[in-house]
Amino acid sequence: MDTRTYFQGKSVLVTGGSSGIGLSFARLVAGYGAAVTLVARRRALLDEAAVGIRREHPSARVDVLELDVSRAEDVARAVDSLLAERPIDHLVNNAGAVMPGRFLELPVDEFRGMMDVNFFGAVHLCKAVLPAMVARGSGHVLNVSSLAGVIGIYGYTPYAASKFALIGFSQALRAEMWPHGVRVSVCMPPDTDTPQLAFENRYKPAETKAIAGNVKTLEPDAVARSMADGMARGRFEIYPDVGSRVSAIAQGVLPGVVRWVCDSAQRKAGPAAG
Repeated sequence: MDTRTYFQGKSVLVTGGSSGIGLSFARLVAGYGAAVTLVARRRALLDEAAVGIRREHPSARVDVLELDVSRAEDVARAVDSLLAERPIDHLVNNAGAVMPGRFLELPVDEFRGMMDVNFFGAVHLCKAVLPAMVARGSGHVLNVSSLAGVIGIYGYTPYAASKFALIGFSQALRAEMWPHGVRVSVCMPPDTDTPQLAFENRYKPAETKAIAGNVKTLEPDAVARSMADGMARGRFEIYPDVGSRVSAIAQGVLPGVVRWVCDSAQRKAGPAAG
């Protein structure tokens, strides 16, 4: 189906919608005629994002919802309130948290925090939204994972674990949902030029930066377009560019080669600190 047609007149809920990929996606589909609800934790950023979308698309309906997706009860209440007003046709689970670092130096709380947002945040939203989708026999869920959910690399033990989990969850959820007419997709973007990446780069070990240099950094608008197009075409796995797809294929077919490439970059960066 044509991407514009797929989103026109639909209600779309986007978590992590105040910046980065989430904001780019919301801006894009608002231009296609979708009513968008932006979800994030910081109200000031949400309001700023909404003003920007309305300025670009004056006729668009843009709502904001200040919400911590890691809190299941809060998510359930918020979604119930939204559903009392209108259906949610498309759910985009894009909220994410990351803290790079070496495993032996990262506290266990960082692992719990990333799992709470990156994995359980998506679970909470799906639990709240999917019953209504199943009841009416239509809907689409897009979970935004990462290329780091396909290839685990140095410096990303907690983040990779959460994003690997999200891919496995999406695979199983797709199998359960398609008999009900509900689609599930999962996107695996590489490094993307967002405020989150700027934060990551302040803390990445040298080895992580060296490995990341083998993959092209994408613009959030390009990732958002690939997500919207992939949803409209009914794709389960969405890779935003050729490099990401090739990397994923190589990991599946020639994992030893992928390890060699990563290990070579790691060696060039020098011995691990600590």
